[in-house]
Amino acid sequence: MKVEITHDIACSWSALGYARFRRAAEEHRAGGGALTVVFRPYQTAVRSAGTPLDGGPSPLAPTARAEQIARAAAADGLVMRTDRIVPADTSRAHRLIALAAAHGRAEEMAARLYRAHFTDGLDIADAGVLRSLACAVGVPWDAGKDGERPRADLAPSGPPVPVFRFPDGTLLVGAVSLAALRGELKRAALRTAAA
Repeated sequence: MKVEITHDIACSWSALGYARFRRAAEEHRAGGGALTVVFRPYQTAVRSAGTPLDGGPSPLAPTARAEQIARAAAADGLVMRTDRIVPADTSRAHRLIALAAAHGRAEEMAARLYRAHFTDGLDIADAGVLRSLACAVGVPWDAGKDGERPRADLAPSGPPVPVFRFPDGTLLVGAVSLAALRGELKRAALRTAAA
């Protein structure tokens, strides 16, 4: 069974949704279910460190909504430290996930990138940071062959992220609940087995 996830590493909703999906996927696999995850990159905004979106105040400042998301993420195993987030263009991070996919490590790489961005306060646009993360996950890094790396075509527009697409075309959008993800994995597995 294949599930496609459209996401952005710098999107807090994507981070929360992926933390929940990862738990549901682990439970699914522990119960004997087969699952392949394909990542579809999406860039919510191209930003660099110190560059507020639209020239306004930084959206990373702690707000009641940001604190609510951080609490929900912590319950699902992802610590978000909004005061440490470094705004970043995520195109290189998405290319690293594509490279990791070629080595069977995309899920682990995505989780590590979310943690680097939201917990560790690392600049996930920086090549040195990405090289270090690749090494930590066991993904070969060859800076001299950057142009030969797998492409990660960024979706220019579309629905809010994250988007979870199941084999029958069912879409779950946003930071859906763990229960909804568990339920859809179970339904998709039953439909796949019956086909």
